[in-house]
Amino acid sequence: MEGSLILANGEKFTGQWQGKPKDHIGELIYFTGMARFQEFITDPANKGKIVISTFPGVLNSNLDHSKFESDQIQIGGLITQQDASMPIDVKGINVLDLFFEQNIPVLTGMDTRALIKRVKKEGEMPAIISSKHAVNRLSAHMEDIYADSGTEHITPNGNKHIVIINFGYKKSLIQSLCQSGHKVTAVSGRIDISSVHSLKPDGIIFSGGPGNPLEWQKFFPDYKKLAMKYPTMGLGLGHQILALAFGANIEKMPAGHRNFKEAVIHTGSQKVFMSNQNHGYTVNEKDLKQHGFLVTFKNIHDGTVEGLVHEQYLVVTYQFHPEQIHNPLNELIFDHFFKTVNESKGASVYA
Repeated sequence: MEGSLILANGEKFTGQWQGKPKDHIGELIYFTGMARFQEFITDPANKGKIVISTFPGVLNSNLDHSKFESDQIQIGGLITQQDASMPIDVKGINVLDLFFEQNIPVLTGMDTRALIKRVKKEGEMPAIISSKHAVNRLSAHMEDIYADSGTEHITPNGNKHIVIINFGYKKSLIQSLCQSGHKVTAVSGRIDISSVHSLKPDGIIFSGGPGNPLEWQKFFPDYKKLAMKYPTMGLGLGHQILALAFGANIEKMPAGHRNFKEAVIHTGSQKVFMSNQNHGYTVNEKDLKQHGFLVTFKNIHDGTVEGLVHEQYLVVTYQFHPEQIHNPLNELIFDHFFKTVNESKGASVYA
């Protein structure tokens, strides 16, 4: 049967509906990758988003659950040019079955080229994916994407205790920490600051996650206190949240960085690295120095801020995400953080 995609600007596109009838409202973004589709759709940073895939063979993606970034599909809908009549996975698994199991709507046979032109021109915007042709406007609210998580003792023992402030961490972050031999605990972004102190962390990581970092504004004073007291690293959304907590500003990007080979340059060494990114906001470089930050990485393509270090406190942040253990960029950021944690000898850090 036919289904519809209605954009916030009023435009309507139709395609072939796959799955059970339902409506979903979410931010419309696009993914240009020709590989690593499974990592992208299971990334918690994409929770609730409607994704346009530019690669026409995306439904033939290989599925390896060991590479999932979470336990389920996080996106709220998929738009693809591909005809869904014969998707064949190399392992004999129909990718659509995974979407059907979790009741995630898919529209196939779509004009993805025209859709991406709209997004590139007018920016990422809310949209509704619907099996009902009567729907002609965005009349509902986007679902809450900020799921509250409790305290999770991921690894009970280790050399140093790393506490993750969890906004939606990726499994690859946990793998990096566990393979480094550290005790790891994850706590909700809504946790009380005294509860974090009671865990006696040697270091804190503000994880990545979905949505607008300003949604966490009421917690900024506590986040700043934690970052002033312990060696701290921010990744993705955590990078933006820490910058905001210290007084910096953010901007909504017309179209975010969403791929696995985003070129960044290290401002000190002038070395270029390929990074894994998935975000729609960026830290404004203006006035960063008056808030104590120096820029450590920049984006090669548009010059946006990709990394920060605080001049007074043991705080480093990165817009990109860690992934493979032997990735040079991954080793660079974790080696620096773990060295800081080890040299602090578990003691609180003050200016």
